[in-house]
Amino acid sequence: MTLARATEEALAAGEILATKAKSAPKPSGGKGADLLTAREREVAALIAQGKTNREIAVILVIAERTADTHVQHILNKLGVGSRAQIAGWAVAHGLHSLSSG
Repeated sequence: MTLARATEEALAAGEILATKAKSAPKPSGGKGADLLTAREREVAALIAQGKTNREIAVILVIAERTADTHVQHILNKLGVGSRAQIAGWAVAHGLHSLSSG
């Protein structure tokens, strides 16, 4: 898969998730990016930038295992099954350009 195609699919997934998020009941009154903790939003933004868990760990000065755990929590909270879907969600919620540090 080309980078352009992967980006298209991630953006499409983000649009679908954003549409679902608007119509679905929100757990605990949360909405949009509020579904995730501040750290999880940072991780989602880094995933949208194409970073691996190892790169995320270095950037955020955390253990790689901690980065893995954050990714799993994000997948679970968003109800998605791939990093591309996290990236699409992050782009749809304006998190892709967050800077860390």
